[in-house]
Amino acid sequence: MGLIAEFQLNSPDLPLTDAVTAVPGITLYIDRILVVDPDRPVVLCRAVGATDDFPEALADDPTVGTYTMITDTDGGELYRITLLDPPLPIYRKYVELGTTPLGGIVTVDGWWGRARFPDREALAEYRSFCTERGGTFKLERLTRESPTDDPPFGLTREQHEALVAAHESGYFAVPREASTEEIGDRLGISAPSASERLRRGIDRLLENAL
Repeated sequence: MGLIAEFQLNSPDLPLTDAVTAVPGITLYIDRILVVDPDRPVVLCRAVGATDDFPEALADDPTVGTYTMITDTDGGELYRITLLDPPLPIYRKYVELGTTPLGGIVTVDGWWGRARFPDREALAEYRSFCTERGGTFKLERLTRESPTDDPPFGLTREQHEALVAAHESGYFAVPREASTEEIGDRLGISAPSASERLRRGIDRLLENAL
């Protein structure tokens, strides 16, 4: 079983730091990381609060190789960004340690990351790797993966299924793209039952995550 670590990482040498700093108020949500080449990882991220200046900021960021805006929605602009080898190569270390990045958030205050580490030794080595290169590493949460297929954060299977269906259909988007009736139809239950599962699931999720 692996360990799921959530942590804050700060350093001016982190990838995308210059681009985010150049556009005050922007937040990058890392949805997916493709680490085929450790020196050229590709990130799929949503830029929330972006302005017309953000593409220029990406072009000026020395850690950015190429970038493409895939789509622009109410939930933010979706970018595909190829990263160059930064002074603090956090993705290369992920690969070396057999770690799986699960997502991240980039703001002017630094990085928030979530990753699956094979064991505590790998997590300790990753922390040392970052701090020895001038970064600050703060572990916020550490949990052990469940040996079963149980949903995370103490959710029931029904609550997890309802939350996933709501997320995929745009129920939490602004403006909302799906109703509880549509969620219920997708799950084969009534709208009130879908609403109750979502409320209970969100309450359980917040209780265990926060």
